[in-house]
Amino acid sequence: MNDVVVMLGHWQLDVNQVRERVYRAPTPRERERWHALWLLARGWTAEQVAEALGRDVRTIADWEADFQQRGPAGVAFEQSGGSPPPSARSNRPN
Repeated sequence: MNDVVVMLGHWQLDVNQVRERVYRAPTPRERERWHALWLLARGWTAEQVAEALGRDVRTIADWEADFQQRGPAGVAFEQSGGSPPPSARSNRPN
């Protein structure tokens, strides 16, 4: 059995639920991570997923490890620098 499928079961998810999360993820980055997990669960290798998504294979392995350790919370995108999104900026007059 596929290790990713086993991991999904540990977090009470199946391949179809992961596919739904691909479509419903709140950010493009989170959507990409769910997509990678879905492809891995379908039997793709990390190398194939990396090539398909234009990512380094280490990135795919990191996403898989984050999911293994933290479940769906490990897939969530967390802003880690740069300007805050427009909705977080103050509306002070010039």
